Amino acid sequence: MITVQGLTLHFGQRPMFDAVSFFIGSDDRIGLVGRNGAGKSTLLKIMAGQQPFDGGTIGKPNELTLGYLPQEMAHNLELTPWQVAEKAFEEAIALNASLERIEKALEKATTDEEAIELATMLAHAHERLNTIGAADHDMQIERMLKGIGFVEKDMHRLMSEMSGGWRMRAELARLLLIQPDLLLLDEPTNHLDLPAIQWLEDLLRTYPAALVLISHDKTFLDRLTKRTLEVVGGKLIDRKVPWSQYVELRKVEREQQAAQAKDQQRYIKETTDLINKFRAKASKAAFAQSLITKLDKLERIEVEDEDLRKMLVKFPPAPQSGKIVCEVKGVSKSYPDRKHPEQTKEIFRKAELTIAKGEHLALVGANGTGKSTLVRMIMGEEPFDGEIKLGHNVIVGYYAQDMPERMNPAGTVMETAEYAASEENRVRVRAMLGAFMFSGDDVDKKVKVLSGGERARLALCCMLLKPLNFLILDEPTHHLDIQSKDVLKNALKNYEGTFLLVSHDRDFLTGLTNRLLELDDHRIRDQHMDILELIEKRKALQGADIGKSSAAQPKTKAEKADKSEHADRRERDKERKRMQSQVARLEKQLAELEAEEKSLQAEVMRSGMPAAEVEKGYARMGEVAERIAATMKEWEEASLRMEELGEENPA
Repeated sequence: MITVQGLTLHFGQRPMFDAVSFFIGSDDRIGLVGRNGAGKSTLLKIMAGQQPFDGGTIGKPNELTLGYLPQEMAHNLELTPWQVAEKAFEEAIALNASLERIEKALEKATTDEEAIELATMLAHAHERLNTIGAADHDMQIERMLKGIGFVEKDMHRLMSEMSGGWRMRAELARLLLIQPDLLLLDEPTNHLDLPAIQWLEDLLRTYPAALVLISHDKTFLDRLTKRTLEVVGGKLIDRKVPWSQYVELRKVEREQQAAQAKDQQRYIKETTDLINKFRAKASKAAFAQSLITKLDKLERIEVEDEDLRKMLVKFPPAPQSGKIVCEVKGVSKSYPDRKHPEQTKEIFRKAELTIAKGEHLALVGANGTGKSTLVRMIMGEEPFDGEIKLGHNVIVGYYAQDMPERMNPAGTVMETAEYAASEENRVRVRAMLGAFMFSGDDVDKKVKVLSGGERARLALCCMLLKPLNFLILDEPTHHLDIQSKDVLKNALKNYEGTFLLVSHDRDFLTGLTNRLLELDDHRIRDQHMDILELIEKRKALQGADIGKSSAAQPKTKAEKADKSEHADRRERDKERKRMQSQVARLEKQLAELEAEEKSLQAEVMRSGMPAAEVEKGYARMGEVAERIAATMKEWEEASLRMEELGEENPA
């Protein structure tokens, strides 16, 4: 589909891409990964034809349809989400208008030739309409908008009345309705809540298009991609495995490289010793020269440098607080409806909540249920009815969704951190900035030139420059790359104080909290379970996918449940048999590979082996070890899936 050859791009003296080449096939599902600033978004823009480049070629067929969703885009604020989504069917609307014109012309045709020509045109128009499936586009639009989180009344509101996140959802709906041959998605989950992320994931899993996906959501990447492209140091590393397997594979590859390099150094030393021993003897001079020639031709194994830079987050000891950190008593909150100011939208009704010292909590729920509103109320940034009070000696650290944008754009990194630091921590500012990957001249950069990820890191650094015992974090991972999110998660796990977290990132939340607070029906519901358990619970309660049209009503709930249960059982049995076959095949493959590895080890260790044969043996061992690692990962995944499916159902 797309062939990239020798792509080169420089930003000043810095090579963003240094002659990179790769191919995207029609069945590829690619996760595009890399650190913030590595060039992932730039590469998507280049493929979408929206970014010039210095050298190389990008080849794609003329008939290729491409759907590109950037992180940020300009929106037509005079349209409604329905009208935005409807743009996906502009071709169908034009074809329907053509059909009417052709039919009228056919009625007035005066010759057979004219009638045949018009009839042919009519047939082609009908065929194209059937191909793009536009006959029921109203139903498709409704299903898509509902799936992505819109309620019916909001589908026809102006985009100007909506937040940036909801505008982006409308554009995503339009893009998916087009059904392009290749989807280029840059952080599509950034503005989605958990139900919408789950719905989008289910949709994309079977979506009939090639996919290139940038995401910092590891679960999203693992479930949707089969190939990983990492942008690092102007190059691309390409492996046909999803993200989590890629991380393990790269670890194994580096270990193998290190072992091979060590063996090669030993061989070089031994050969050099032989050369020094024989070069002075006339009878052995020719042999010594042949060894010198071999060493000169030997391709040196270089161990790839791993980018080990990462945040070093460690929260300082939390000052002692009272046993009760925060109490919410009989709190109600409502907003005037933006479209009908005389009406109100209720968020909370007599909500109750008690947070005890040392608890690690997460607020979850669909967008619009009041998660950010609640944390702003606790921080005194939002008026409400009722009572919210903090406990004895509670010192709050607050990371708002827009915290990276709240910083003074004209200030430097150093000035911003010094302003945030307490008096006793001012001497630690430079060290703390270094821990958050701001070193050297970085500290003199203006905030306005920092990337989203850099601003997020700076905002987190500023929080740690004060003694705190109650952290309130509203979407702290939005702009962080995968490595930085992992570091922050581990730091929060080890935090001695109390925290209240808002996040839609399943992987980040998994295993992090000991209590979930689900906002639903104007209340705060306690859910003493992990986020993945809650997602499964909600899916089971919802039954049908949230993206299904409200127009399609089942005959009865019991009939639907029976039919769904029977179909699910049948599909699970089929999946179980397929997994059993796959596990058996992989076990056989592993046994063969391990036997080959053992044989190769014995071969290269055999004394008297020619150096060239030893080198070939080590190279082959590396290939076999790589295949063993990949096969083992595949076997573990298949075995885990078998366990999840359980025992075979009785007939």
